Amino acid sequence: MGNPLRILSVVNLPWDPRLGAARVWIELSEQWKRAGHSVERFCLSDAFPKKASRGVGTLQQMFFPRHAAKFVRDNAERFDVVDCLLGTLPFSKESLRFRGLLVGRSIGFYRSYEDFLRSVKKRWPNQPHGRWRGRFFYSLTRRQVFQQAHRAVRYCDLLNLPNEDELASMRENAPTTPAMLQPYGLTEADAAALQQAAANPEERLRAPHVVFIGMWSQRKGSLDWPQIIRRVRSARPETRFSFLGTSVPEQIVLGDLGFERADGIRCVSDYDPKELPRLLSDCTVGIFPSYIEGFGLAVLEKIAAGIPVVAYDVSGPRQILKTLRNELLTREGDVNSIADRAVEILNMSASEYGALSEKCRSIAVQFRWEKIAADTAREYAMALQTIVSR
Repeated sequence: MGNPLRILSVVNLPWDPRLGAARVWIELSEQWKRAGHSVERFCLSDAFPKKASRGVGTLQQMFFPRHAAKFVRDNAERFDVVDCLLGTLPFSKESLRFRGLLVGRSIGFYRSYEDFLRSVKKRWPNQPHGRWRGRFFYSLTRRQVFQQAHRAVRYCDLLNLPNEDELASMRENAPTTPAMLQPYGLTEADAAALQQAAANPEERLRAPHVVFIGMWSQRKGSLDWPQIIRRVRSARPETRFSFLGTSVPEQIVLGDLGFERADGIRCVSDYDPKELPRLLSDCTVGIFPSYIEGFGLAVLEKIAAGIPVVAYDVSGPRQILKTLRNELLTREGDVNSIADRAVEILNMSASEYGALSEKCRSIAVQFRWEKIAADTAREYAMALQTIVSR
């Protein structure tokens, strides 16, 4: 390693590893510290210490950039690199009084989010959309967040993007801003724990069990699940389903699925990340009907446990599963196909399933935080040297 870097991580979320976005900075920070770098953070709970309601929390995220900018101005000389969520520092480096490397990191392409939100009414025309005041409020705040992301692209020295689709889009729309591609990963210890807890193929196939990890939302495919469950159970009636990390109470998930009681449905709103190997140990196949994904840590966790994951062919899962595209990816929004592909895996022989499981593990091995953090720090050091030499 060259000279240690002094890195500031900026993210408009609480510093909580249960939140997939915040977890990216948390994992990187741990690896960077172990490598000898100095790492500090400025997150939502640093700017707004008191816990807030959903509406107030949305406003806090909108005003977060002002607080983050003040922190950077007050401490600019203490850092070589500011690694921020794209849009959280939509200001010029001159106004921030910062002379180091300003990195904008994407955890889900803002242009894709804009496109998805515009498509919601067409995709699900019969869904209630709330009161007009709420729609106006959230539409206004979302527009502000997107505008901040647009502005931030112009001011960053470097963009850090998690998948090839975002990299191609940025090179087309912001060709003068340098960009790098860095995926997300798992630590060696976490990957080993997932693998060690996994049941053997015979046990997993004997009691079919489908699992989903992620927040319960339209973007993550919550409206597709009633049809998925009906179609899977029409072929394999005994199939159980687990929904992990939904961030909503069980009754909301069951209500959206059309169940009055948990009939073979397990809902875990929140869990300690250390519990995940146990929660996944007997699962047979993952279904991940997400419409927008920067990368997809939930996909990576499942395949590290040897669980084949069927997903829509969108940016994040495509980046991870591209070598198994024909086996595990289906057209975006094709609910019947994603369910049928899962049934095909449930009906495999033990030898077929074991071979697919090993292919999944071999993909997961390629994504390790230890290597990703080292590669990222090296890229940052080179970019920083270019700025200094100017």
